[in-house]
Amino acid sequence: MGIMEAVKKGFGQVTKLLNVVLVFFVFNTIIGLISLPLANPERVGNPGVVAVSIISSIVFFLLFIFLQGGALGLVKDQLKTGANNISRFTEYGKKFYVRILGLLLIYILLAIGVVLVLGLASTGLLLLGDNIVTRSIVAVIVTIAAVGLITLLVYPIYVIVADDLGSVEALKKGVATAKANFGKTLALFAVLLGISLVISLVVGFLIGLVSVPLPVVISQILVAVVNAAVQSYIPIVMMVAFLSFYMSLSGGASQASVALPEATPPSE
Repeated sequence: MGIMEAVKKGFGQVTKLLNVVLVFFVFNTIIGLISLPLANPERVGNPGVVAVSIISSIVFFLLFIFLQGGALGLVKDQLKTGANNISRFTEYGKKFYVRILGLLLIYILLAIGVVLVLGLASTGLLLLGDNIVTRSIVAVIVTIAAVGLITLLVYPIYVIVADDLGSVEALKKGVATAKANFGKTLALFAVLLGISLVISLVVGFLIGLVSVPLPVVISQILVAVVNAAVQSYIPIVMMVAFLSFYMSLSGGASQASVALPEATPPSE
């Protein structure tokens, strides 16, 4: 499967997954509306607001993991059978919850380790001379490391669902797949990221024009709802594109179509 084919598949199949998009839209809208009073500049630093923000962030994060599992399970069904049943959303959310949570915790540990290593390396370079050259070198190293790490860690969450593996096994297989197809994976990620940025900028510009004459509160609510719609649509497009691309790389492309019944021998 080519890069643009995966992108086209993402946008083409998302129209058949609008039930999943709707689930994410409701979730993101609730988050957006709850966040409005918490983001009020007048309340910044208020201990009560800080506590509520931290607790709500943890709760939303844990709920998001459940939504990820449910959505990925239905995306897999759509790619393999050409249909999905929203009634299985909860089943998939429960099935993959612990594994996705474990993978994300591994990601956090890896991120902390990489930040520490890069921090020490950057400090060492800057000790040689804090000037434009060393700062530029540090910026390049950090950028390359970040892009490389993100690219290598794209597939594990899809491996969990597509191959029904545990967190560690999925991490190993996902990283190996990305490493063997680094250029293609990076290209797909860049194309999808570019498209999502363009969509976000266009929608943001249009909603900005519409919301200018509206009262502040209504404008904030409108922006929150529109942002929720964009943040629900684009991730599902990316799920479809990356999962279908991974399946093609791992040899699962043939499984993406409905299996034909085996031929039965003629009766004598």
